[in-house]
Amino acid sequence: MFLGLLQDVQAAPEWFNLDLAGQPDVLGSLLVCFFTLAVFSFLYSDNPFYKFAEHVFVGLGTAYYTLQYYDEGILQPIYEYLGHPQDGVMVAMQAGLPVELGGFAIAAGWALTFRLAAAVLAVMLLMRLFAPNSWMPRWPLAIMVGVYAALKMTGETQSKLVLLVGNAMKPLTDADKLSWAELTAQPGWRIEGWEGWFVFCQTVFFVGLVCALLHFVFTYRRNVALAGASRIGVITLMITFGAMFGFTVLGRIALLIERIADLGTYTAPAYSLAPGSEDFLRVTLSPPILIAVGITAVLALGALRRRDAA
Repeated sequence: MFLGLLQDVQAAPEWFNLDLAGQPDVLGSLLVCFFTLAVFSFLYSDNPFYKFAEHVFVGLGTAYYTLQYYDEGILQPIYEYLGHPQDGVMVAMQAGLPVELGGFAIAAGWALTFRLAAAVLAVMLLMRLFAPNSWMPRWPLAIMVGVYAALKMTGETQSKLVLLVGNAMKPLTDADKLSWAELTAQPGWRIEGWEGWFVFCQTVFFVGLVCALLHFVFTYRRNVALAGASRIGVITLMITFGAMFGFTVLGRIALLIERIADLGTYTAPAYSLAPGSEDFLRVTLSPPILIAVGITAVLALGALRRRDAA
């Protein structure tokens, strides 16, 4: 299946090359195929290959984010912001120029004060390692939780509630849409450009929104009208949850297809251990097939040993 996909790799790759912008090397292709298939081996059972790939992923992720947080949380605030010979806050303070802090231009003295206060809070947070029950680490933790909750609440309100109310207050008709005769007269017409379809969508959206809100009204007796609206709201919620679940599944399937396509690129002749041989032997000696056969053989031998021991 992959033979027609991957004839674009013409030149033989190097065995080892750290250039991320260049052609992948043979060692890199072996590592990519091994870790991808090791993770897929969990579909069979929990095994040492999957555990090894999981530990490597967690370790590399931890190392990467540690270096990133060190650069953004220690190096940039201390060196580049405070002591940089050209753009530091000390230079701006001596020149009487404002500096940028959090997207706002403020006086250099105030910026230095805020930075020093943040450094003091960071030191207080680290005191949890030495005095877990002390009051010192609780203050910066409370400030972090409160600020994050405020930012998250305003962001969620703006992105969801305000946007939802704005969409619910749109008119049911749109002058930019076309009539059915004008729409079908075009050679490549789409139903989205029809005014009737726009009116139908807006009506469904408004009715579904109102009924979904009425479903959560528990202060009144459920009469026939409220029960009917609640039923429509439940249907609207189920459709929404189903669409969200389908979108998530399709996203995961797209990632799976992308990973399989990436594995297929390494069945090209340039990555094979026998590039000049026939197609069957050349594909068999490519990194994905070799590693897949190796992992399968080791897991099969382990299963046979466990069965014999039992």
